[in-house]
Amino acid sequence: MRLPSRTAAAYEASKAVPVHPGSDAVQNPIQKLKAEQEVAERQRELQQQFQQRPASSSHTHLLNLPQGWRGPGPQYVPSEYTESELDPADNTWDDWEEDEENVQADPKCLFCAQLFPEAAEIFAHCTAAHGFDFLKTRQDLSKTQTAGMTDRKKLFLGELMMEPVVMRKLHCTRLNDMAQLADFWHSELDFYQSVRLINHIRRLATNDSEFENTTEFKVTGEEEFLQDDDLLRPVMEDDTLLYAFEDLDLDSEFADDDSTAAFGCRAVAEDEEYKPTTDLERELLTRLRATQEQLRRVEMQYGEYRAMVKTTFFDSMADDLRSERSLSLRSGFTGFDDDGNYYFNSYAHNEIHQSMLKDRVRTESYRDFIYENKDIFKGKTVLDVGCGTGILSMFAARSGAARIFSVDNSGIIEKAREIVAENGLSDVITLIRGRVEEITLPVAKVDIIISEWMGYFLLYEAMLDSVLVARDRFLAPGGILAPSQTRVLLAAIDDEDFKNDQYNFWDDVYGFKMSPMKRSTLSEAVVDFVKPGSIVTDIVTVKDLPLQIITKKQLDFSTPFKLVVNKKGTIHAFVGWFDTWFTRDGHAIPLKQGDEAKEGETFFTTGPAAFDTHWKQTVFVLEKGLDVEEGTALQGTFNCRKGFDNPRELDIEIRYVVEAPGEDVTETAGKKMVVQSFYLR
Repeated sequence: MRLPSRTAAAYEASKAVPVHPGSDAVQNPIQKLKAEQEVAERQRELQQQFQQRPASSSHTHLLNLPQGWRGPGPQYVPSEYTESELDPADNTWDDWEEDEENVQADPKCLFCAQLFPEAAEIFAHCTAAHGFDFLKTRQDLSKTQTAGMTDRKKLFLGELMMEPVVMRKLHCTRLNDMAQLADFWHSELDFYQSVRLINHIRRLATNDSEFENTTEFKVTGEEEFLQDDDLLRPVMEDDTLLYAFEDLDLDSEFADDDSTAAFGCRAVAEDEEYKPTTDLERELLTRLRATQEQLRRVEMQYGEYRAMVKTTFFDSMADDLRSERSLSLRSGFTGFDDDGNYYFNSYAHNEIHQSMLKDRVRTESYRDFIYENKDIFKGKTVLDVGCGTGILSMFAARSGAARIFSVDNSGIIEKAREIVAENGLSDVITLIRGRVEEITLPVAKVDIIISEWMGYFLLYEAMLDSVLVARDRFLAPGGILAPSQTRVLLAAIDDEDFKNDQYNFWDDVYGFKMSPMKRSTLSEAVVDFVKPGSIVTDIVTVKDLPLQIITKKQLDFSTPFKLVVNKKGTIHAFVGWFDTWFTRDGHAIPLKQGDEAKEGETFFTTGPAAFDTHWKQTVFVLEKGLDVEEGTALQGTFNCRKGFDNPRELDIEIRYVVEAPGEDVTETAGKKMVVQSFYLR
């Protein structure tokens, strides 16, 4: 970023012996009087500019520099290698292999889908096509701000402008003061507000398909979004404009005009052929050149500092996102509530979507229901909640849906937008970024809601809560919810190998005991595949979810259960999974129907006996194995609720007693209840 030449102008205007703009040093009283009058007028202009300056410096948070600071890092250290020591072959690119994922895409217009090779071209396009001059707005908005400048800064800057000792102040000031002076002259919307402005426009473009037709866009500077820290997070993944806008030469007008004309400061200082004829001229020229050199150094150092702060800002933001994803998986983590962005950010990357799309049971079940029921999709309005890559929306479009609104609060929606366009479906599918609890649709009601909301053990991640909100807000009476019904099932397994892998493994790790590690095994629900033959009890339903009518409050549940052992063995764990139905009219599936589909229904299960899915099964390992006979019953209560610290997680408690075959009810009632708690993170 260039230090404006107005700093040099301020110095020139405040010298004890002025120099006429663009001329040689004053050499007679008439010229001197005329120059002094011009200087006085310039001082009045500068004072007026100072009074009109924005109240808060655009980079005051960056300017607390230690005395003697000389650029990023504790100290600049020159390279220990000389040019002759470097291998010329190192300057070739023959062995360069670009990481495909790290290649930055062409910058995208703030308003429409048009791409440009350079950020400058985008801003020019926004000005011409959408009536929004970002660069001018960035500068003009700061001039409307009127509060916040400290008296110390006003006094400091006032002294620099109005006293005739500016030369001495510039010559001896600390870099911190020079940076403040530079910041004063370089009045513009600050870096963070500019990021918020870009992300705000991106969000508008994402949520409103008509926004791309905008021909005029104004920002007054009073908008609340300019102070909204949520907008410091990128709305569009890998948005190059967030990195590029400050690299543009926003001061080109001042640099081109003022630097050569402002009181002749640069012209005189840089004119090597100018020959002073008096001692006064020689002294003035020497001081001018010294000041000019110092200003150049400040410009360079201040630019380096701002570049370092910008880089640190983006690196820190990326680190925060990575930390959130990592922390969300830790046991007992309490740092984020349900509004935390870590959940949505975790769905911004390819890997998780590839895993889901490769799950044929999952994806083909949705496809089959949609394609086999084209008559109920034809001409209808569909809402896809948590659309991800847009696969379900595209299924619906191919089945004849007239209009589809695809909603996701993750950055993946930007790729979904490109995918939809690539497949020629942009005229049918409208993509909206945001939480379904907060968005506004251009229609009052929709005919069908589709969503792949299921998590581990069905309810993990609590996305069903959002689907139920969408149902209550947008689904027309008699509308279809797909899927329409799900069930959580429970059984017990005899699998010593599984317990050894998860629990007894810690008894001997390369000859060492690690028993403290066993404690978390007993409290963590394990997501893994279970061998079908390991199930030694019947299977019971612990939660039935008729999605057309169930409420959010009913998603926390406590259900009595009784599992009867069907062969002798040792029970090492409980295991749970879920079944899913799609129906044409939302009719209830009776409990006695079991894991099957009738005509007009589509069904899939995530149980051990079916094809593997990415949901696997959820296993609750018992602390002590239970030796059982055929006919033995495990009777108790299964409790499941949202996590207290993070409602996207699950806290589970299993309470049970073992009832021997033929045991009297009174004997069972007198037994101590076994209680074991688990969490699913």
